[in-house]
Amino acid sequence: MALSRRKLLAAGLGTTAAALTNARAGAEERTAPQGNPPIAAPGDDWSAVRAQFRLSPDYIHLAGLLLASHPLPVREAIEQHRTGLDQSPPLYLSAHNFRLQAEARQAAASYLGARSQDIALTDSTTMGLGLVYNGLQVRAGQELLTSTADYYATRESLRYKAARAGAVLREITLYADIRTVSEEEIVARLLGAVGPATRVIAVTWVHSGTGLKIPVRRIAESLAAINAHRAPADRALLCVDGVHGLGVENATVSDLGCDFFIAGTHKWIFGPRGSGLIWGYPAAQAACSPTIPSFTQDGTWGGQMSPGGYKPFEHQWAVAEAFRLHERLGKARVAERIHALNRQLKEGLAGMTHVRLYTPRDEPLSAGITCFDVEGLTPQGVVARLRERRIIASTTPYRPSYARLAPAVFNTPEEIDQALRAVRELA
Repeated sequence: MALSRRKLLAAGLGTTAAALTNARAGAEERTAPQGNPPIAAPGDDWSAVRAQFRLSPDYIHLAGLLLASHPLPVREAIEQHRTGLDQSPPLYLSAHNFRLQAEARQAAASYLGARSQDIALTDSTTMGLGLVYNGLQVRAGQELLTSTADYYATRESLRYKAARAGAVLREITLYADIRTVSEEEIVARLLGAVGPATRVIAVTWVHSGTGLKIPVRRIAESLAAINAHRAPADRALLCVDGVHGLGVENATVSDLGCDFFIAGTHKWIFGPRGSGLIWGYPAAQAACSPTIPSFTQDGTWGGQMSPGGYKPFEHQWAVAEAFRLHERLGKARVAERIHALNRQLKEGLAGMTHVRLYTPRDEPLSAGITCFDVEGLTPQGVVARLRERRIIASTTPYRPSYARLAPAVFNTPEEIDQALRAVRELA
């Protein structure tokens, strides 16, 4: 049954007014938030979800993949913690830090279908990639394998590691043509490149440069057969940059079958800016050691992999509310909504003679990002022309670069229709 906006707000999407009043009563006495109770799924009332964001109504926001607008429960949690820290930093920090970090790790673990002890908290995808690849046990002469289409920070982190370890970095192409790519081609090319010296296979779940989603599970299954005959120190480790699948796809880390999963949580998850995570498969954790000393002395791998130091604690702690919001909305419903909006967008663009669509229309090969070109315009020109029509798009920061639209749960089918009309008028 659909819920009204008022009922959805009252059901607990934000922290309560009483909690905020308590926040002002004194940091040394007040209790930090314990999390919101479960609520019913929003049905078709997605306007109630949109109401959680302070996104300007003057624009159609189709570049949310870059950096999240904080939804109401995240904003309120940040403010509550910030108030406590401002009133008495030492008292509030000592009273709540370890518990709130543990809650954030538990919320992430619940969403990922994992154990909290296997989750580390970071500041971003880039930090997580650097920590994992720097910490992996790699011998001189072993190989680090990735593709030319993977994230810049992945390739750079691997390059640094290869130089330090005396290892070999190899980049391959995953497909001949993005417009004809298939799961079979990706798996065959990647696994065909794995040799006896391959120690690391670094992949990106959803490519921000094309919108391509790769079949991580199929890669993991094929890799398992290779690893079955290898010693632990020679095992090929599958590492996934999952930032553009996290918060979009209805999947757990068990569904993916990888060894390490790295993602920022300030994109599709709508977490606080400057938040991220690492998950490590228990059987693979011994192959990755910490780089930055941790302040979390709980004896777990995830705790030790979480970088210490003083930071915007209110942002790290409030990430728990972002995961809880997604679980209250329902992972399956979120995935269905994002895929439906992108399907509408891709089908509309594919029917325009002046547009070349690059993101696969096949659902298993795409997620929440749609990339395209408009005849006679540069990608930057497309973005500028759409901005004149109050539509916020982005370009892919790669060569070749494309125009990019990324519908999220705060968008509507009507907004997609408006965006399609605007692109059609660019002819």
